[in-house]
Amino acid sequence: MTGHTKLPDEDPEEVGSKDLDVDEVEVQPKEKDERGAWGNKVEYLLACIGLAVGLGNVWRFPYLCQKHGGGAFLVPYFICLILEGIPMMYLEMAVGQFFRSGSINCWSKIHPMLRGIGVGCVCISLLLCLYYVVIIARCFLYFFNSFRAVLPFTKCVDISAASCCVKSGDAAEYYWWNDVLNASSGFDDVSNFNWKLLGCLAFAWVIVYICVFKGVESSGKAVYFTATFPYVCLIILFFRGVTLPGAGDGVLYYIKPSFERLGDGQVWLDAATQIFFSLSLGFGALVAFASYVPYKNSVGRDAMIVSIVNCGTSVFAGFVIYSILGYRQHMGIGNLEEEASGSGLAFVAISQAVSEMSAPFIWSLLFFTMLILLGLDSEFGTLEGAVTPLVIDMKLFPNVRKELVSAGFAVVLFVLGIGFCSGGGEYMIVIFDTYGMNIPVLILALSECLAIGWVFGTDNMSKAITDMQGSPPPKYITICWKYISPFLLIVIFLVTFIQNMIKAPSYNVYTGCVNATSTDIVKEVPLPWSAQLLGWIIVVFAVIPIPIFMVLNRKSEADLGAFFKSIIMSVKEDRYYDMESLYQRPAKVLFNVEDGVKTET
Repeated sequence: MTGHTKLPDEDPEEVGSKDLDVDEVEVQPKEKDERGAWGNKVEYLLACIGLAVGLGNVWRFPYLCQKHGGGAFLVPYFICLILEGIPMMYLEMAVGQFFRSGSINCWSKIHPMLRGIGVGCVCISLLLCLYYVVIIARCFLYFFNSFRAVLPFTKCVDISAASCCVKSGDAAEYYWWNDVLNASSGFDDVSNFNWKLLGCLAFAWVIVYICVFKGVESSGKAVYFTATFPYVCLIILFFRGVTLPGAGDGVLYYIKPSFERLGDGQVWLDAATQIFFSLSLGFGALVAFASYVPYKNSVGRDAMIVSIVNCGTSVFAGFVIYSILGYRQHMGIGNLEEEASGSGLAFVAISQAVSEMSAPFIWSLLFFTMLILLGLDSEFGTLEGAVTPLVIDMKLFPNVRKELVSAGFAVVLFVLGIGFCSGGGEYMIVIFDTYGMNIPVLILALSECLAIGWVFGTDNMSKAITDMQGSPPPKYITICWKYISPFLLIVIFLVTFIQNMIKAPSYNVYTGCVNATSTDIVKEVPLPWSAQLLGWIIVVFAVIPIPIFMVLNRKSEADLGAFFKSIIMSVKEDRYYDMESLYQRPAKVLFNVEDGVKTET
């Protein structure tokens, strides 16, 4: 075997050209009609940025930074960005752009036995879409309630001495658990259905559908607003936050470095995990997005832009959040030592601080508008990662209009998500988030690295990228694909798995001041065995397609052995791939900017 790769017959000058005419875009005419395409490069980049920059950038990264040594946390964070984040972003974008397909067909083209990777990506994307939109619905509930003359989370409605809201002294937290979640007593209690939240869930799905009903052709237009306006909100909130009394204390607490924390392995593990999940790696959405870009496109530059913008947004959001938390401490309604992240940060801590500002409804509207848009971008991007391979590439509904197929997905996921509006909905989200979005995504991303680094071969991938952008990827990128990124993913997976096995994850249960002397709204308890069992079922559901399709798509009993033997042999050399059989280079299409007429050459 040799490392030779045969490329399609092309004009040498065209293949080597790095400067393309702005009116010439590489597409397949047939794909242009059937698959759709981004209107321009800006739409594609905004969609990728909107997908990557989500709620975790606002309510997860600042918490980790504060927890793990302030500014010192940026050291492992950016090291993991260089060794894990950028290489994996590069890999997924390059795979989608080269193979011109969603996640299922992409990995099948590399080897039929790898089809399960794509199926697993679809499964995990649908699971994320199922509950992530519920969080958006909660943001809508806060948004609509912000139009009231008095914000409902600013003071207790029941002011009697026996009221739990009064006894706890925390109106915002009581409102969150009692009114927004209408929380029950535990995971297995699905009473206390919240009809207002159900209405917001339906409204959220209508908005998502409007953005995705024609695939990237409609979502590409939506991102001009949904991916940019959150930055307008962030900037406004930043200038408001830093002018509040106590803001300096909060910012200093956020960035003050404690370099001694760098010796703690948990700091590095959290940095690697945050980089991985904040870039939306392993879901197949980036692969789907990249499959709609022109073949001749600088994938390396795109990966760098999206990665840097994402991480820069996280750092900037930290200044916004901690300036407001500093003000919250100054007003005597909280302190910076409290470790708050996720919903506890956004829906409770920030709500408390907003309620003390002048014209609080304005800042409440602005904050929750930002959260809604951040969530919507990630939601319809992840949904596209599931729809593209199933509907566009596999043509499961060949005779049904794309708008109706999108509506069908939205309706089915809405119906399945109704359970999250019950009193036990918050506890279900904890299970999905703890199990479904951790171990399965790590396994899928690891499988992607192994597929490129050890099956397809880094040499072949480099040649494909050279053909697409006129230059090979940096050497360190290919080394990461084959060695460093898989190693990091294996370490993160093992530590996460062992932690879950040794100690059951815990969650907060609503108690509502369980007796006359209690002032606690919630208490932290371990997940019951039934909830843990459900969590592991979700894990198996997402990763079981990998071994199943590996067995189903083997041609003979000896195929499995030969497959793994070829992987071992790739330590010394890459296998031969006839790239022309993998992907036929598209015809060139000229676009007339004035009237939109395109002519095939």
